Amino acid sequence: MPTQKAKWRMVIAPLAGWVFLLPNAAIKGYSVSHTLYVYSGVLMMFVIMFVPVAKRVASDIGEQEEKPWSKVPVNTFALYWMIGAATVCIGGGAYLWPFVA
Repeated sequence: MPTQKAKWRMVIAPLAGWVFLLPNAAIKGYSVSHTLYVYSGVLMMFVIMFVPVAKRVASDIGEQEEKPWSKVPVNTFALYWMIGAATVCIGGGAYLWPFVA
């Protein structure tokens, strides 16, 4: 399971990405609003994809590490949830794209 240091990195990484993303977008001439929209959408997509099934996936990983000689079956609910959530988020982002000014 994640250590305290790993938890802090998970919090700091999106903020650090934001700090480097805006100057890079400005240099390349991208719209700041569109850049932040895409960045925020991707971060939210990962949260929506992983948080509801995190315990199931973590237990599967733990079980696989305990018994490396046998293959743990894929948790189909978690797999379909992540694929479906990603599809819905991408579709919603594409639908709302014209409203970003």
